[in-house]
Amino acid sequence: MAVSLPRIRTVTRPQPGVAALATFLATSYVEVQRTVVWERHRHVEHEVIVVSRGSYRCTINGEVVRLATGHAVVIQPGDWHEDDLAEGTGYFAIWFRLSGGLLAPDVAPAQRAVRFADEALIQAASRLQQLAEEAAPAARLDVGLASLIGLLVDGLPPAARSPAFSPAADGFVTRLHAQFARLPAGRVDTIILASACRLTRRTLERHCRDELGCGPAEAHMRWRIQRAAELLRSTDWPIRAVSETLGFTNPFHFSRAFARVHGAPPASWRGGAIG
Repeated sequence: MAVSLPRIRTVTRPQPGVAALATFLATSYVEVQRTVVWERHRHVEHEVIVVSRGSYRCTINGEVVRLATGHAVVIQPGDWHEDDLAEGTGYFAIWFRLSGGLLAPDVAPAQRAVRFADEALIQAASRLQQLAEEAAPAARLDVGLASLIGLLVDGLPPAARSPAFSPAADGFVTRLHAQFARLPAGRVDTIILASACRLTRRTLERHCRDELGCGPAEAHMRWRIQRAAELLRSTDWPIRAVSETLGFTNPFHFSRAFARVHGAPPASWRGGAIG
């Protein structure tokens, strides 16, 4: 067995981050300079292989999987994996933890391949590698990972996706509002929001349009205004305190947003003055 992989750039998670649906662990960029076989090994974490150059061949649980440039494959905990790498191949390997898993139970290796016509997967993996090499904060790495996972879910056959990435029976709007309450006040990153809802970004945006008639940012604004109305009715908090609690930049911005939804400023709604 010939082993010659001198060009491997591996970067691990620099520091603990906040709890996330997907947690970045490490990434490598591998340039294969001579044919090599990496012996069969069993995975304890998720791994995604994204091919950036040439072709990639491996065996997952005894089944051969072949990928071309721009394609990817998902390997999950418990899988047996063996690489059979040809000279000239380049690929990203990304390791992560994922609550609920990415794949449905007993998905055949061939169904785990993700094939896009463009370079979206390469770009997402390259950006994640760059963030890791720059020692970006763990939270930013998790956001980059969530973006990559969103592409993977969009590219997987529906039957191959984990139930965690399907709309829950308790309803999309209920789940969305629950996440609005958990995430920090102010502007919400749609990648983080989609990950928290166990959806891809595209699916999140589609559900918002279909069920709420607006995008995620506007849905979040409406939820904040509704929450403000509840606080104004049920507490004696000054309007400034309500504004700050819900992440508005200042009470005047809050008043304009509130009036746009309710037709009157919050002071008129409660009969008080801006405090």
